[in-house]
Amino acid sequence: MAKELMGYQGLATAFRDKVESGAWQIAEAIPSEASLAKEYGVAVGTIRQAIAQLADDGVLVKRHGKSTVVSSGLNGQSMLRFFRYQLDEQEQLSPQAKVLDLKEVALDKEITRLTGWSCKSLLKIHRLRLIDGKPLLYETIYLPLPKFKKLAGYKPKDFEVLFYPMYAKVCGVAVIKAKDQVGFELMKKTDAKALAMKEGHPAVRVNRIAFDLTGKPVEFRSSVGDAMAFQYSAEVN
Repeated sequence: MAKELMGYQGLATAFRDKVESGAWQIAEAIPSEASLAKEYGVAVGTIRQAIAQLADDGVLVKRHGKSTVVSSGLNGQSMLRFFRYQLDEQEQLSPQAKVLDLKEVALDKEITRLTGWSCKSLLKIHRLRLIDGKPLLYETIYLPLPKFKKLAGYKPKDFEVLFYPMYAKVCGVAVIKAKDQVGFELMKKTDAKALAMKEGHPAVRVNRIAFDLTGKPVEFRSSVGDAMAFQYSAEVN
């Protein structure tokens, strides 16, 4: 049945609602532009404008010559990009990950302040990021429950190297953007032990909030590493 005639911005909102409700599933193709134009009683060009807006926002992915799909999110955006990890002038090595432990904890005021979450409990995960077996980052990751309840039953060995694709596959949560905040401090005892470094060594901490297809925060992680290995680069146009 045709919907009330609307502009492309109203259509973009309607399409976003379909993603949020699950009517349009992660990584699956959405209806064709022609069928959407017929359903909503608008021109195909208006449908294309709405889709383009959501593609710019990272919600949809337009595939040249193929159908448009709901985004499955970022693949990695690894924190290790902040660090030099070419060891002994070798070619860049692939990072590994090791989940140390996970448990359910209560939501505290600081996490609430940072994320705006109102859930009662979180899944807290400790993870090491390594290169050639050498620990370079120690991460504490918080995920709201019950959104990520399927991961709560995992054992450390069950986790994949890349978390974001796993979130989409296991929990139906696609991370499409993340905001990082970088700060410097002295290495705390727990962090130093995990990284096999000395307490009080210069450390860098990267706090990240990751957002889903609807723009809501779905992950908070705090990653700490050696400040002496920190590097930052950006291209400004």
